[in-house]
Formats: sequence, structure tokens, C-alpha cells
Amino acid sequence: MSSSPMTRRRFLIRMTNLGAGAITLMLSIPAIGFLLSPLWQKRQLSWVRVGAIDSVPVGLPTPFVVSMPIGEGPPTPNVDRIVYVVKSDNGVLRILSNTCTHMQCNVHWDPSLGQFLCPCHGGLYDITGANIGGPPPSPLPQWVHRTLVDPATGQTVLEVQNQFDESI
Repeated sequence: MSSSPMTRRRFLIRMTNLGAGAITLMLSIPAIGFLLSPLWQKRQLSWVRVGAIDSVPVGLPTPFVVSMPIGEGPPTPNVDRIVYVVKSDNGVLRILSNTCTHMQCNVHWDPSLGQFLCPCHGGLYDITGANIGGPPPSPLPQWVHRTLVDPATGQTVLEVQNQFDESI
């Protein structure tokens, strides 16, 4: 068995293919790293002070505007979020997001309906955040939260974390 001699044409084709393979490898390594990097990136969790909640009435959702860190990727500016604080008669405290679970529109408390209303597609949520009408597929998300007593004022202060509690 004799192999055919290496011609100039065959040599140039092999070198061109080798160069194209090296370029493909150099371009695909950063692209693959970019696509897979979220798997190893840790979410930056932080507590954000909402404010004193002693004056929040029972049975009436009260909105608070909070400057919330996004917490993903490189340092990014904070985003203003609306946090609804709902106190119930039995002492349960619910901290609801104002983001509709259907198309992420901003919901608001409508006192005439006694429900949270999403103006985009007519989604309705009751005072506990449960979806009761319209297209929303799930309840309003609840923020992970904690309450503290401010030693200077003696008031109960609410803090939320930049993540949702998936227990609803």
C-alpha cells in the first residue's frame, strides 16, 4: 500500500482547514463561557429597609417604594420597586410584589373592588395575593422579609431581601 504523495494543493487545503478550525475554536470558547457563566454565578442577596410598619392599617394593602438591588451580574444600579404590606387580623404579615404573574405588568390595590387589579389584561388578586380572576397563572409573589425593632425609635421596621419566597 502506497500513500499518494503530498501535493501542494493538498497541503494548502489541510492548512486552510487547520486555520479555520483554530479560528472556530478561538471564537467559540468565549461564546460558550458567556452562555454557561450564569450557572456558576452567585446571586448577590441583600436586605433592604422598607420602613416602619406600625402605622400600616389591618386589612388595607399599603404600598412602599423600595430601591432594590437587582443582584445579578456586575454591580448594577438599584431599581425602584413597589412593595405592598398587608396585615391581617390574625397577625399574619404578607409582603407582596406588585408584578403580575401573567405579563409582568404593575398591579395596584383598587379599594372599590377590594382586590389587586392588573390594568393590562384584567387580572385580579385578592388581599392575600391569590389569583382569583383573569389570565394570571399564579399568585402574586411574596418578598422574603423580616421585621426588626428599631432601638432608637422602638418601632417595628420591615426589611425585604431581593428575592421572592416561593412558598405561596
